[in-house]
Amino acid sequence: MAQGLQCWDAGGTLVVDIGDYNMRYMGSVGLNIAAGTNSWNVGFGGMRTTGWLAILRSNQYYNEFYCIPNNDSFSVQYLPTGGAYAQSLVFDVYSYNTL
Repeated sequence: MAQGLQCWDAGGTLVVDIGDYNMRYMGSVGLNIAAGTNSWNVGFGGMRTTGWLAILRSNQYYNEFYCIPNNDSFSVQYLPTGGAYAQSLVFDVYSYNTL
């Protein structure tokens, strides 16, 4: 039996369909960053450029980071130009595919 969420507008057009992906938690990884830096590469075996994502779970200050999946790793970027504060970050890694 299919699972998920589907929504239609008043005209009967399907506008939301999130029942067609299967998400799997693959693990977590920590990153210790030094003050003043703004980009890092984090190794994660098996990760690919499509069908994978890394999400920042916790940080000590503001959530001003984003992740780009690579093959066997992901890149972390700090958005402001001045560089991050020294801190420890934890990222949760997920894979997904269409059913």
